[in-house]
Amino acid sequence: MKKRNLNAIYTNPLPVEVVPLPPLVPHNPLSVAYYVYQLVFVPFVWGFKRRRRFTAYLELYTDSVSSYVSSIAVNSYEDMQGLWKAGFFGKGTQSRSDPTWELRTAKRLQEASGEVEGVAPEEVTARRRAARKKFKNARALAEQGIVANNTAMEKVETSEESRRQALSRSEDTQLRDSEGKVRRLEKLQLTFQEAFFLAYALDIIDIYDDRTGDLVAVPYLLGLLMPDWSPDNSFIINYVAYHHYRSHGWCIRNGVKFGVDYLLYRRGPPFSHAEFGVIVVPLYSDESKNQLTRKDWSWSSGVNRVVGGVKKVLVLCYVEVPDCIDKWHTVEELLQKYKVRELVLRRWIPSRNRD
Repeated sequence: MKKRNLNAIYTNPLPVEVVPLPPLVPHNPLSVAYYVYQLVFVPFVWGFKRRRRFTAYLELYTDSVSSYVSSIAVNSYEDMQGLWKAGFFGKGTQSRSDPTWELRTAKRLQEASGEVEGVAPEEVTARRRAARKKFKNARALAEQGIVANNTAMEKVETSEESRRQALSRSEDTQLRDSEGKVRRLEKLQLTFQEAFFLAYALDIIDIYDDRTGDLVAVPYLLGLLMPDWSPDNSFIINYVAYHHYRSHGWCIRNGVKFGVDYLLYRRGPPFSHAEFGVIVVPLYSDESKNQLTRKDWSWSSGVNRVVGGVKKVLVLCYVEVPDCIDKWHTVEELLQKYKVRELVLRRWIPSRNRD
């Protein structure tokens, strides 16, 4: 099996194109003139310019009491791949992370019919685990002094024909359209922090109301995501931390499976494991409020043990909460009221950390 070239697939850390200033040669008048021209008349060149615009749809749940955003998803397959391959934004609704359901389903249906083309990224992990399991079984047999002959191997391994029959399902006929192609049933679901970062910080995504089809502006989107406009609203607290780490070049993924809020990757999940697990903690000026949100030592010890067990470092991200905020503040003015402090918490193990 040929190894994938990850650097060729994931070329950009963000879905924007960075264009630096041209080189400046002080003793060359033409170089100085061209540098000034680019700086003055083409201002977007020396920062970053938008590569393309993506489209997402917001689903708003409304009842008799209040309304809130239930999900923000991307439907277009091209937009899904663009957001995932440039920054690892979102999660496939039918996949673990990378939206590969369509590729995996097409691969499975082709295998059932005898036509095999391509390998889905998740299949790489499955084959690697199967090869590791097979190696361990062979090693266990060798340690017991048992020699596996061809007859025994035929009983253990499944034949190609039976495997194809197992791949066939009765409901597979509903997965194809009139042209015989696999229906696109998967969406890329964005977290609220990811969607707001793409809409506000990068300005590369258009979010539409799923019911009316109207474009949701950034100020209105902020009002939907934090309708109470409380300074310690969970969305704004978590977004401040998300914006902080994204602005420092970290790739951020959800860390709920390890008991933390965020996982920080140096480049992304395909390249390496996460290095840090981040827990976002609001920090108030009123000490009585801090007492209500403070965790005891058993909680911190348990989380740190889980994070340390998967070779990650626990980071407590304290977000200083202002006393009050105003609805008339712009997004820039609102974010300036919050400050971030970080504390690295390591678990001390006597057997490892002794002198």
